[in-house]
Amino acid sequence: MKLSDRMLYALLALGAAGLAVLGFCPLDWLWAVATLLVIGTCAWILHSRCARQDEDEARSRR
Repeated sequence: MKLSDRMLYALLALGAAGLAVLGFCPLDWLWAVATLLVIGTCAWILHSRCARQDEDEARSRR
């Protein structure tokens, strides 16, 4: 995963946590948790696809 991808996910996670702390609504923490779960899922999918692609490229070079 590229550094820019990691920075984007970190920015989104911090934004979600920041909105939950501000407490505009009593359920903001729930939206923050949901957002963090979506961010984590996207990061995991991206990481697993990149790792699989790297393995396939390494096998094809042999």
